[in-house]
Amino acid sequence: MASSVPFPSSSSPQPGQNTSRRLSCSEDDVCPIPGLPANILHMRVKERSKIRNLLRFATARMLGEGGDSNRTSVRQVVFTGSGRGITKTVTCVEILKRTVLGLHQLSKLYYKSSQQGSPDLTVERTVPAICILLSKDPLDPQEPGYQPPQTVPTEDAERRRGLLRTAGSHSSQHMDKRFCLNDRTSCPPSTSEV
Repeated sequence: MASSVPFPSSSSPQPGQNTSRRLSCSEDDVCPIPGLPANILHMRVKERSKIRNLLRFATARMLGEGGDSNRTSVRQVVFTGSGRGITKTVTCVEILKRTVLGLHQLSKLYYKSSQQGSPDLTVERTVPAICILLSKDPLDPQEPGYQPPQTVPTEDAERRRGLLRTAGSHSSQHMDKRFCLNDRTSCPPSTSEV
């Protein structure tokens, strides 16, 4: 959709002189990743977007728990964000990669035009933007910005798994040790009933 907006000039306009120029306003962002299907799940992350809402929707669709009637999972999702929304975009991607394992990633940085201002004066500027493709299917590893799936569990995941294992086990083999401050020896386990 194109609109005419006044274009400020250094000299005062002459009577009958047109002082406006055409600017195009487009809601559709052009993603710099070539070959994406038209019906891909596209998550647009903005500065005020709620991460939990974005992740709830994207995770449900990737795992096949989405709102469609046949509950089919999507194979690819694209996250885009610009300006102050870039940080949230990257956060969403990293959390989703840890929730849905085995995702290939392709990241592209670019600049896009942004228009701001009042109806009297519109300023056009370029802002940084990011486009991240997550795919269950393999992607071209030679493409710049490609990251393979994580095959080795991260320290964080190992620690969480270990905490869950120790917190959930109440066997006799696993006994909590207390440290006695008086003589720096191990105290006998407490005999509290659970």
